[in-house]
Amino acid sequence: MHITRQELAKRIKARDLPAALLCYGEEAFFHEEILTALRANYGGAGSWGYEVVDAALLDPAQLLASAGTLSFGGETKVTVLRSAHKLKKDQLQALERVAAHPAKEREALREVLGEALREVLRVVVLMAEKDLKSSDNLLKWAKKQKVTICQLISPKPRELGTWLKKQASAKGFSLDKATIDFMIDLSAGNLMALAQMLTKIDLYRGEGNRVGLKDVEDLLHDSFEKGVYDCVRAVFARDRDRASRELHRVLRFDLTQGIIQIVRALSREAFTLLKYHELKGRVPSEEMAKELRLGSRRWLLSKEYPERARKWPKERLHRLLTRLAEVDLAVRTTGRDAEAMLEQVVIGNLAPTSVEEFDEVFL
Repeated sequence: MHITRQELAKRIKARDLPAALLCYGEEAFFHEEILTALRANYGGAGSWGYEVVDAALLDPAQLLASAGTLSFGGETKVTVLRSAHKLKKDQLQALERVAAHPAKEREALREVLGEALREVLRVVVLMAEKDLKSSDNLLKWAKKQKVTICQLISPKPRELGTWLKKQASAKGFSLDKATIDFMIDLSAGNLMALAQMLTKIDLYRGEGNRVGLKDVEDLLHDSFEKGVYDCVRAVFARDRDRASRELHRVLRFDLTQGIIQIVRALSREAFTLLKYHELKGRVPSEEMAKELRLGSRRWLLSKEYPERARKWPKERLHRLLTRLAEVDLAVRTTGRDAEAMLEQVVIGNLAPTSVEEFDEVFL
């Protein structure tokens, strides 16, 4: 049985979850949303009505044992399993036994037997990441066991603006179009980053219910995402000093993740510019915006991309991507010299780095 995300929210609110439920999608993004709903409806006295367990640490015997010490007043015990695509055979076998006895049947049985039935009703919610081979195997298992399945569909790039408006409204404030465009650009459309931005804005905003672009820039000026964003903009503006300064600001947050995220952001922008070069003069702006997946940021075609394309011809972009691939390989293997290599890239030094390439260029 498949249910939608909206149906899942209704069933949590009605406390009508099946004995076993598989939710798969962008797990990290939807995890907090589902936990918040469970906390509100299954919290019980002292918030003992649910627990969160990493799949790798799940004890199959504990899953089947009485949960009486973990729940008050005979409440349903909800166990949320993170990274469920990592479940092993013995763990899945225990889950099969849980799924074989629907919660309503156990509820009726306990009403008849009273204290003779010591087991507290248990519901297991499996959270799994999409687009993984192990997740596909888990999905096949769930269908075979007739486990209820809910696919958590993330907003599409063109829907992010609408999604941000709804999320902000739910938190009691509003965002204008310029602010929404800035947040999408800043996060590169990453849902987790956008959710974290909304949380920070809600936490630190003033008394008013309208949050403008200047407010958001001030709130996020010292964030990791803003540092990556500023570094990338400086690189493609060919501003060497600012690019180097922003790079080191990002690396102070987290050296390895900083390098990885900047390499990823620079590569993404370089590929977009290459596509812009290919489409320029051949297709109308509306079609180009669709091909480049700009969504509400179509203004980039008239303001920024022409200037970036002038400063970054195709040959230079190819050299940039080659150097970024070298940095990515370095940070993912030995890690040696990755920081120094990336600094050379962001300040615009795209000279060959291998002996063979030097020979090819200078001989």
